[in-house]
Amino acid sequence: MKQISTVLKLNGLNCLLFGALFVFIPIPIIGFLSDTNPAPEVIVVAMGVILNLYGMLLLWVGNKSKPNSKLVLAIAIGDALWVGLTATLIISQTWITTINGITAAGLIAIVVGWMGLFQWQYATNAE
Repeated sequence: MKQISTVLKLNGLNCLLFGALFVFIPIPIIGFLSDTNPAPEVIVVAMGVILNLYGMLLLWVGNKSKPNSKLVLAIAIGDALWVGLTATLIISQTWITTINGITAAGLIAIVVGWMGLFQWQYATNAE
């Protein structure tokens, strides 16, 4: 039980960190990710707000003594969507085109994917 709580909290903190960056300094983030095909600022700020809300949900679920397996499964699916969207943006060279942006986004997707896999295993084994 302690491990899933730790993973959920780490995932939540990760979302809050990147959400804050996207909301408070979107222009430098956009420039870091792409110098040839930048994302619209409104999309980055909106994603930051969504990440902050998602991060708060993760922290709330992670603080439960026994996290709800259906909710953890939904979170795992959300993480899988994040990984898939990141891979799609990198491969299509949409909004993530610099080598630093590709590297950072790829590494973040790997970490999110690992946490999502851990959450998936918890959710499917808890039933």
